[in-house]
Amino acid sequence: MAPEPILYTQAGCAESRQVRNWLSVRGIAFTERDVTADLDAATALYATGTFATPLLVAGGATLLGYRPRRLGALLGRR
Repeated sequence: MAPEPILYTQAGCAESRQVRNWLSVRGIAFTERDVTADLDAATALYATGTFATPLLVAGGATLLGYRPRRLGALLGRR
């Protein structure tokens, strides 16, 4: 079984909210890491090669931003 996706977010980020809602509406379990409130989360995000949010990390793949079609393809959902 694949590990739960990790969603890196920032406070006040509209796209972070959209990705969070997209995942929740579809019942997809995920771990949210707010980089504005958690230094370890910020360090982990930076280690991915970016410091932009939202960043979804799932099964070794990453997806930056709110892109519903790509989210669906990455997670096998529509």
